[in-house]
Amino acid sequence: MSRDPLLSLLRFRQSAVDEAQKALAEAYRVEQEAIAAVRRATETLELEMREASSLTAGDDAVEAFARWLPVGRKDVADAHARQREATTNLDQLRAVMTLARASVRAVEALMEKKAQIAAQHQKQKEQAELDEFAMRRR
Repeated sequence: MSRDPLLSLLRFRQSAVDEAQKALAEAYRVEQEAIAAVRRATETLELEMREASSLTAGDDAVEAFARWLPVGRKDVADAHARQREATTNLDQLRAVMTLARASVRAVEALMEKKAQIAAQHQKQKEQAELDEFAMRRR
């Protein structure tokens, strides 16, 4: 008996779903790391600002903060950019996953339709045999 090409296609499509799931999980992990980096950079900026604006802070602390502030702002902006990139990548991989799942469902639907047609042909064949048998008996 020959192999069903739809079965091979289904396996191929299912492997694409598996790969998409792995990529999606990794992209989610990267996005969560990027979110944490944004939080850390923002918290660092806020902490440095509070320390520099404290009543006990001297002129040196304020001057050090003024020199550090562009670096802190850049760190926050860079972290936000990494988060946006990670979120975009995650969204794209969600779309890939949706398409991969849809392709599996399409192959499954084709296999089901093929099985229905085969069953219908078998019923027609059986009916034709019954009709032929009935005609011979007459």
